[in-house]
Amino acid sequence: MKIYDGPNGPEMYTTDPRVHKGKEWLDLIWEAKRICHKVKITYIESPGAEPKTLVVAPKKLCSSVKGWEVEDLPSEGFEGKMYSLENITAAEIIDETFKDPYDDPAYLIAETKYLIEKHSASKQ
Repeated sequence: MKIYDGPNGPEMYTTDPRVHKGKEWLDLIWEAKRICHKVKITYIESPGAEPKTLVVAPKKLCSSVKGWEVEDLPSEGFEGKMYSLENITAAEIIDETFKDPYDDPAYLIAETKYLIEKHSASKQ
C-alpha cells in the first residue's frame, strides 16, 4: 500500500477494503485542512453510543488498517485526539479558522524530536 499527499489531497494505492473506511469524508476534511478551517462533525464513538457534535481542527489525515482518521490539533503538545472517519455521520466546514502548525519550521523540528524520543523510549 502506498499513501502520500498528492496535488489534490491524499492518494492511495491498495486493494485492502479496510483502508477505504470513511473515505466519503476524506475530500471535505482535506479541503478544510488545506484552507485551515475547522470542521463540525457528528461522531459516534462506538456502536450504540449517542452521536456527539464536535468541532475539529484537522491537523493530519492518517490511514491505517482501521481506515482513515483525522487528528485534531491539540491546544498544546504534539498529539491530538484521533477520530475515525468511519464513525462520522455528518460533517461540514465552518467559518472558524486555525493556524496550521506545519507552517512554522520550529514546530516541525520540535515535533520530529518528540516523535524520535517517543519511539526510542518505546524500544527500551
